[in-house]
Amino acid sequence: MIGDRHLTMDARLIQIQDEIRSEFGWSLDKDLYVAKWLVDELVSSASQSRSVVDLNQTWDSIRQELLSHSGSVAIVGAAVEIEEIEGAIKQGCRFIIADGSGEIFSELEDPKEGWDSVIGVVSDGDGGTGLSLSIENKIPMIIHAHGDNQESLRHLIPRVSDLPISITHQTPFSIDGMVNPGGFTDGDRAVCIVVSMGISVSNIVLLGTRSDVVGRFSGTTEPKRKLLKLRWMKRILEELGFSGII
Repeated sequence: MIGDRHLTMDARLIQIQDEIRSEFGWSLDKDLYVAKWLVDELVSSASQSRSVVDLNQTWDSIRQELLSHSGSVAIVGAAVEIEEIEGAIKQGCRFIIADGSGEIFSELEDPKEGWDSVIGVVSDGDGGTGLSLSIENKIPMIIHAHGDNQESLRHLIPRVSDLPISITHQTPFSIDGMVNPGGFTDGDRAVCIVVSMGISVSNIVLLGTRSDVVGRFSGTTEPKRKLLKLRWMKRILEELGFSGII
């Protein structure tokens, strides 16, 4: 169960992924297949010119940039509002974006001020306009593989050939070139990534993170199903030590 304190944090987060697969009827075999496919596509494709070392180095580079920042790290979720971004910029936060949520920077008087503070974007490939803006702004990407997003990734890969990339998966297995930090939605996965890189929960600010509404920067989704997913997001964040999430 989620509250089993005999498990390490990493093990509990992986266990939650197993519980999510069970609730939604998803296949571990498909998650594993797409994860291995993504590595092969990035490493074997002539247009990508990447290696497993490159993928690991991007992870390390993002980690080093996070750890070198003396202020807070803000996770930009799909329900974010411009006032939250403006406040975070004034406080000197650096940003990790969940998928298409970077579209919010277009509402700033100076969008560049927002983009210049972004360390990375976490995406499973369906972020629409916001994800396109991240690509245009050359933001390092942490791309996630799961059993249902192979086609989204197939379309995304050619668009990010000149960007630093790291990749994540959601299986209990070790996959060379990939990391499973825990997490389910792009937003809570972004938090899991930042925590796994050594940032304390007390130094993380959650922007646009709500479980009661589907954020305006969410990818194409069925609202009732998305709200079920957001409940799992809340449970994962509470497991990490966050409280007061709506």
